[in-house]
Amino acid sequence: KKEKWETFKSGSIPQNIIDWICTAQPVHRCRREIFESILLHGHVMSRDYMENLKKSECVINSILQHSQLRRIQCLREENYAKDIKEYVTALVLDEFERKHSQKNSDEIVERSASSFPDILNPQFRELFIKNKEGFFSHVLSENDIKTIKTKAIEIAQASIKLHSNPAGIGYERDKDLGTHKNVFSVLGPHTGDYGDVFIVFKREILHHPDSNFSIQSATSYVSGRAFKWRPWLGEDPGSKNDRIKLYHNTKLHAAITGYEYATALELIATFGRKIKSMNIDLDTILRDSVTRDSHMNIEAHLPQLIPLDYIDHIYLPKQIFDTFSTETRQAINTIFHNRISIKSFSLIDEYRSIVIKDIIEKYGQRDIHSISRPIQGTIITIPSSDLTDHYVLPITISQAYKQYKVDYSNVSSDDIPFYIYWQVMNGDMMLTLSNEQINTGKQQPNLRCLISYIAEKPSTKDFHYHENESYLYNGRPFQHEFVINGTKYAIKSRSFYIGCNTDDFMTFCLEIQRSTGKVILSHAGPNSIYNHEQISSTFSKSDLDLNQLNYIHVSARARTVPIRNVFVTFEKQSDLHPTFDKTFDKDSSSTINAVLPNIKDDTNYNNVPSSNISDRPGNKLSRAFNKVIDTAAQAKDKLKGFVFSGNDSSLTPCPDSIYCLIQYSDQGLIHNSKYSHPCRFSELCRDQEPDLTHEPHQAPQCSADRNCKDLCNPIHRAQYRHTGWPDFLIPCRDQQKCRNESDQHRLKYSHGECVLDFINRAGIQTASSSMHSNRSLQQQDNDHNQKIPCKWGLKCRDILDSNHCTKYSHQNIVQLQNENRIVCKWGNQCHDQSSAHRLKYSHS
Repeated sequence: KKEKWETFKSGSIPQNIIDWICTAQPVHRCRREIFESILLHGHVMSRDYMENLKKSECVINSILQHSQLRRIQCLREENYAKDIKEYVTALVLDEFERKHSQKNSDEIVERSASSFPDILNPQFRELFIKNKEGFFSHVLSENDIKTIKTKAIEIAQASIKLHSNPAGIGYERDKDLGTHKNVFSVLGPHTGDYGDVFIVFKREILHHPDSNFSIQSATSYVSGRAFKWRPWLGEDPGSKNDRIKLYHNTKLHAAITGYEYATALELIATFGRKIKSMNIDLDTILRDSVTRDSHMNIEAHLPQLIPLDYIDHIYLPKQIFDTFSTETRQAINTIFHNRISIKSFSLIDEYRSIVIKDIIEKYGQRDIHSISRPIQGTIITIPSSDLTDHYVLPITISQAYKQYKVDYSNVSSDDIPFYIYWQVMNGDMMLTLSNEQINTGKQQPNLRCLISYIAEKPSTKDFHYHENESYLYNGRPFQHEFVINGTKYAIKSRSFYIGCNTDDFMTFCLEIQRSTGKVILSHAGPNSIYNHEQISSTFSKSDLDLNQLNYIHVSARARTVPIRNVFVTFEKQSDLHPTFDKTFDKDSSSTINAVLPNIKDDTNYNNVPSSNISDRPGNKLSRAFNKVIDTAAQAKDKLKGFVFSGNDSSLTPCPDSIYCLIQYSDQGLIHNSKYSHPCRFSELCRDQEPDLTHEPHQAPQCSADRNCKDLCNPIHRAQYRHTGWPDFLIPCRDQQKCRNESDQHRLKYSHGECVLDFINRAGIQTASSSMHSNRSLQQQDNDHNQKIPCKWGLKCRDILDSNHCTKYSHQNIVQLQNENRIVCKWGNQCHDQSSAHRLKYSHS
């Protein structure tokens, strides 16, 4: 107003400028030799990283990280990896020695070969290389040996060329600003003369935590020109340190809410400064960007190492392309294929104009509405670190709240709920909220954390469904193993993936209700339709004050984890929580039981108190696959009347009772339509299917309950009740031949143990056991005289083999199976959970 600028005629920022800022892609320019080095190393590199390639040890590490070498299986074996590193070190030192003076060479060799002193002598080194190649011929293919040697020499030679003439102008100011550790690029037309290879990066790279951008070049702050180009920055403070501080305070990041509006206002003001008008359109911005100094355009600072996968398109002069070797040209065509445009030209200025025009037309005015959900928040790929490295995200919760209050100033309370959304590929990662930024290099006695761990996705190759624990935990970092082992208490779930599509990015939501202390971890996006699991806990302020949580960290355990679209919001995102008819009445449990028997019984739905986990897919998974089984459920409902004849009580009790293998097989649907079976949860079942009986199982409660160490014993499970666990186990299809001795398997499956006979003798009243007892005792009396007495008696190794027992009798087997078992010397500390051991030995 003071300078009488013309305000917006429309009253607001033009929407197409906002859309352009939200879709603009960074453009990087480099010289021919830099591009060739990029191809060899497999990364676009910052100047600082390239300067480090003066050091042979950095070159060695770069070689070992090359994608072609990482595919060699032997590199994953520690001993072979050491041999390969020694071999690569010798090759690199040879190349460096040829290119440097003897004095410098001695320093380089001594530094790089400190771990392998034998290769310090150049004459011995030649023999060393030959010996290694002879050794590798026995363990590696000829192609693998050639790949290692070729890549080592090529990268070493390219590195020597590169650091003799590194990229960028190389101002000392870059080091003062810290931008020498970034890859430089421009948002919009790039007219800077840094080379004639144009690299257009994907938009996602701007959302990496190490990325940022400034309205004009960072060096313009240090030189003082920024204060002339943008007088609204205030008076030039004069000192270099104050100028640099202002630069860092005015950097922008695409993950921060509202960045596009701040960028648009400054962009419009810089282009309208001379005419003192805010009425600037997008065409004017793009057109004038081509004619003015590139340092006046938006400068993006990207991570120091950018994989080739993040390159969207490359423009390359044909004259440069033709100078590459045949192998390099083939590599370019193989790697980039349809992502490269090779242009012919007569004048270099003509080529540059063509490329800049093409970039403006192709990337200048993209329709943001063509994107189903635009990228937002942070994108990062974190390496495996066994959950020891915690990467802090560029936005804090308090910063996000300040941004929110700019748009919603009438917010009545500062403890309103907030939501963190993020997408993960494959899982096995941790998201940690803390009151301080986690620093592994110092003690933090006041550190308080809320940890959300997403387990790795379950394998789809296993016959039996198994899922590791996902959990919420109020504690300190680096305690994952204690939580998993049960030493530290946490709210856990082993049914967090049931019904989900795990082949793509999975969306999660962490809801923090600061006023009540309640925290909910759940699915968002399409998976929230099929899985309603909520891992939930309420924390008192004395345990964890949710209002103090401010920093967001991510970490990976055993694998590299891609994470994207991490953002904080103070309103639930309706498009990420699709609605459906929750009251739709369908009886789908029988369909699931017949089609997916192993999944049905894999999860213990009662293990976690209902107050902590709500809306479970439990009740025998009748709600776990809502959308997936709609069609099957409707078909089953129509079939139900026909199959069960509308009279469930007419089903004949299956003679095999709880031992029946058919009910869980492919023939289960037909078999279960004729015969009933005892429900594994007896009268406690919360979803009583028509083909199961639910007679009372009057067994006493186990004194150890959930902490019982005998849960793998089917007889003990039937003799005593345990909260959350069924009375009877699923009969394993392999029975006594089963070789799976794991606790996870033995907790769920029985293997031919005479459970009903035992509990009947123990006096436990259950209709199924009584019925089975009467039948089985009579059958035993009839069969006993017909069986051949086994000469080994109770010492028979096949005493648990049902096929063996149908032919041979074993006297006093009842006493063996009863409480007169041999007392195991290890008692409750015994680690042998096998059925054979538990039948022979007692562990009271």
